[in-house]
Amino acid sequence: MECNQSKERSTSLTEEEVRKLIKYKLEGKIAQLPYGFWRCDKGKEHSRIAIKYLIEEHLKLNLDDIPKAMSAKTFHEAGLFRILVEFFDSSYYKALEYTYPGHFEPWQFKKGMTGIWSGTTGKGRSLQAIRNLLDTLDIKLEEIPKKVSYKIFKENGLGGMLQTLYNSSPYQAINALYPEKFKPWEFSVKNYWTQETLQTARASTKWLIEEKLKLTPNEISKVKRKHFLDFNLGQMLRIFYQNSHLLALTDVYDF
Repeated sequence: MECNQSKERSTSLTEEEVRKLIKYKLEGKIAQLPYGFWRCDKGKEHSRIAIKYLIEEHLKLNLDDIPKAMSAKTFHEAGLFRILVEFFDSSYYKALEYTYPGHFEPWQFKKGMTGIWSGTTGKGRSLQAIRNLLDTLDIKLEEIPKKVSYKIFKENGLGGMLQTLYNSSPYQAINALYPEKFKPWEFSVKNYWTQETLQTARASTKWLIEEKLKLTPNEISKVKRKHFLDFNLGQMLRIFYQNSHLLALTDVYDF
């Protein structure tokens, strides 16, 4: 390695030579990398080569395994933590994004990713994460209330986001992405109706009749209890109307 004494050292190392030095370092064949290896005109490029070698050759990880397997501790144990300090604000995610641009999102990583949901940027990032979740699971718009749950968010690494920004409510998260598209009672939330009012129960009945079944008040006699159950309003009938759809209809439409 050829370096001069100017503020920015220069190097003539080839990529293969850099890889070989990293290999020796990871295998313990050398204790230290050459002086100025990182602090030179190609230092950041050296870091990219080192990260790729660490992941693909030394740890033999597939790209899809990286979010679960990698953390700042991985760099520390490999003796490469200085890369993070020198070039990436001590962020292993920034290092991986630099090495594999556009391949990962920060919410895919479960270790040490604090603050990614903060502020306006965090809120925008959450909407992207929700959209990606729906696309990944191939959940169509009309399927969202039945298929989206707290468990789905948690299993896909978004439980923290849901808790931080949306009060652990799948409905609030979906409503942020699709404002006013759905009603909260469409989602299967345990004990939802125990915390709601009679006014909300009446609103859900009107929603069922007028928006979903598209019936007029003169056609109320067509409504069956099954209609309430089909639209996730069984718990509402039990809590407010003694399990009777007729009581609900009478309360709202003087049926």
